[in-house]
Amino acid sequence: MNNTLTNMRKRWIQETIIFCAMFVLTMLHEWMFINSPENFLKGFVFFVILYIQAQIHRFFIFRYYLEKKYIIYVVYSLFVIFLGATILYVADINWIQPDFFEPDELVISFLYHFVICIISTATIMALSLMQSYALEVQRRSMDQMLLNEMNLKFLHAQLNPHFFFNMLNNLYGVSLTEPDRTPGLIVKLSELMRYQIENGNVPKVPLADEVNFIRNYIDLERERVGKRCNIQFICNHPPEELNVWQISPLLIIILVENSFKHSQNLSEWFVHIHIELKQDELLMTIENSLADEKLKKPSTQVGLNNLKQRLSFIYNDKFSLNEKQSKTSYKTTLLIPLQKKLI
Repeated sequence: MNNTLTNMRKRWIQETIIFCAMFVLTMLHEWMFINSPENFLKGFVFFVILYIQAQIHRFFIFRYYLEKKYIIYVVYSLFVIFLGATILYVADINWIQPDFFEPDELVISFLYHFVICIISTATIMALSLMQSYALEVQRRSMDQMLLNEMNLKFLHAQLNPHFFFNMLNNLYGVSLTEPDRTPGLIVKLSELMRYQIENGNVPKVPLADEVNFIRNYIDLERERVGKRCNIQFICNHPPEELNVWQISPLLIIILVENSFKHSQNLSEWFVHIHIELKQDELLMTIENSLADEKLKKPSTQVGLNNLKQRLSFIYNDKFSLNEKQSKTSYKTTLLIPLQKKLI
């Protein structure tokens, strides 16, 4: 909540700075004529009309260009610019500057306002795109820094010698009792290690790869804890459907890891994980038992705090992470937007 309010405050400050800078630049050549409150108001209204039609283009029309719907983009752009020029033209000849335009030059006068609207739209879009680019570069830099930090902590906290020692012991036991299963478990362990090494420093990975990484991790945990824990992992989407989307690597493993780490219960130990696609969003729900008092492990919350920071930098305020504890279980729900893979 605090991050959301902070981001909104920063956004409003940035928009206010852009508005004031554009107003000064637009009215710079008119300052000598602004010698009364009425003339200032006229200049302000003139600028506001330009600014509003440019912002309509920025927030409602430019997305068609990004979606490669170029015909719709051109039609809507021309319509909004034409409408803005008409409003500006009517305001100019009837109130703002009625003596400036000659009756026999109406077409030229309208073209003048049309060109001004185009220039203001282009200027606003240029400033907006530069601002978005700067924020994206900053966000990626922070995300990469947090990812590197998380990789180091993940290596120490999870994929450490104890984890591999336990897994190798389990593999040894399986090789004696069920030797046919041993090769598959060795492959899963090697894939787990390779995925982290190869994808730990890239900005995006296919969602199918991330889900497969989670699946391998859960399979190995299932071997480690045996029948003591009721483990469920549900993801009914085929790899072909998941492979359309991409996600930041090692983003949701912290939640999965915590569900196993803090759920050990001698009477009813369970971990239920559900991953589902909701159009262009990923919904992940994890419900696990509460650890017995004697089995509780100390938690520094470092991994969870790191995850929340990464989510904030990557998705701004467009994600949802909710945690709810009952008398017998702990439930975590994560909803994040997804990006389509670049073809």
